[in-house]
Amino acid sequence: MSTNTSIEQAPVKGAPLVSDALRFMRDAARAGEPVAAAIVAEWFLTIRNQLFAEQRPVRLEELGKGTPYWIQIDERQWHLARKRGRPVRALYVHPLLGERSTSRRDHKWSADRTHCVVCNDPFDWAEAYCNPPRAPQPIPIKTQPFNPCWFLPALERLEQALKRESKQERDKWTREIAQLRKSIEQHTKEA
Repeated sequence: MSTNTSIEQAPVKGAPLVSDALRFMRDAARAGEPVAAAIVAEWFLTIRNQLFAEQRPVRLEELGKGTPYWIQIDERQWHLARKRGRPVRALYVHPLLGERSTSRRDHKWSADRTHCVVCNDPFDWAEAYCNPPRAPQPIPIKTQPFNPCWFLPALERLEQALKRESKQERDKWTREIAQLRKSIEQHTKEA
């Protein structure tokens, strides 16, 4: 395996731009060679500083212990959670381009900002994006091949088992079986 780390980067006047870093990433991907960790770190710092250096996070959150909910925390709690290895996230005013899609839309808060009017999530416990409940989708049911004659062996077995029952039970079930046989014959004649 080759360890060539000499991807030539053109000198950039002034601060490096995100577009420059992305162009170098595409060039490295096309070359198919491994990239040095120092270069990857430089790309990361360029992208992070250009996209997020000017804005501070609007909300810092930590995943609640044993719950699927994100809890708002302050900077001190953020650093403690990072030290403990807990999942944390920072929410910014302008989300990344890939995060903005039709399925991920912002909440529409009520006038008193207590809950979202679309998904009804409370303000304190709301997820990052609005996910309104969807109407249940009906399960498409295909008509299965069915032949009522399949019940005839079961009816015969039931008639044999009735020999051990009382006369009243036998008469009742004999009428039921006769009615079922008659309806099966009518159904098979129609088909």
